[in-house]
Amino acid sequence: MASDQRFVLSDGVQVRGEVFGLLFYNYRGPRLYFVPTRTLIDSGFFNGRRTVGDLAAGIHARHGWPLSWIEERILSLLARLEAQGLVHGQCVC
Repeated sequence: MASDQRFVLSDGVQVRGEVFGLLFYNYRGPRLYFVPTRTLIDSGFFNGRRTVGDLAAGIHARHGWPLSWIEERILSLLARLEAQGLVHGQCVC
């Protein structure tokens, strides 16, 4: 998984922002997934317009946290979401 990927929701999955982070609803289950993303990822990220690198750069600009730390956290979270079948990555070629 690389920082030049974009992510979109899988078919049958919806997401909404909550105080703790994100709530994913999978219609294939139905299953609810509570994901404590806090300020790392917003629900709009999954429209496929921004890359992981874009997201990380924005967070870095707002908070000043180390870019490598931000990308590591985001990519780890996205890998878990992808393993659950909630999202899938698209390479920006």
